[in-house]
Formats: sequence, C-alpha cells, structure tokens
Amino acid sequence: MASEKLAAKLIGYARFREHHPIPPHLRRTVGAQSVLPAWQQHDVVFPRLLFVLADTGERAARQRIRDLQGIADAHPLVARILMTVKAGAARLADLEQHGTSAAVWHTLSDHTRPLRGAWAL
Repeated sequence: MASEKLAAKLIGYARFREHHPIPPHLRRTVGAQSVLPAWQQHDVVFPRLLFVLADTGERAARQRIRDLQGIADAHPLVARILMTVKAGAARLADLEQHGTSAAVWHTLSDHTRPLRGAWAL
C-alpha cells in the first residue's frame, strides 16, 4: 500500500477516535455534548494501531514508516491520538522471521526510540 493510503488510514483512525455521533433526538439539546465517542459503544479502550507492511522491500518499508512518522508529527489530530494510543509499523517479512513479539515494531509517535515488540510499543 502506498504511503498516501497509509497516511489516509492513520488520519481516518484519528478521526474515528474523535467522532461523537449525536442521535437525532439530542441534536438540539444541551445533553448532546455528553454523548460518548462512537468507538466506546463497543470497546472500553481504543485499540493500538499496528500497520503490517507486506510486499515491500526493506528500503520501501523504511520510507513508508518514515512517512507515517511524518504524518504523526505534522497532523494535529494524529498527534493528539498518539498521546494515548500506541501505534507502530513493521514489515511482514520481519514478523514471519522473528515473530510478533520480537523487536521489529517501529513506533509512530516517537521515532527516536529503538525497535520494540508489539506489546511494548
């Protein structure tokens, strides 16, 4: 998947986290501000965002990860979500070779940190 599509997905997840649907019967009332975000109707905690890059070479994957990290730095909505939601990216080949808990995950919020396992993002 191209970097632009990955960036659009990341921005889409950030928008979804912030989305507060207002039922029609509450749209004109003061109580509308207390409606929970859409994702909290099914989950207690917003899930971490893990991007698995398939069918890419190491160089292309590194570029896509840098692009995702750039969006995380530049887009205010994405930066806000990454303060509380863990996000990372890894190559499928690395996951197949080393496993999902190996230090193959690149964090999107802090690209100065070393590689991490999925649960330690």
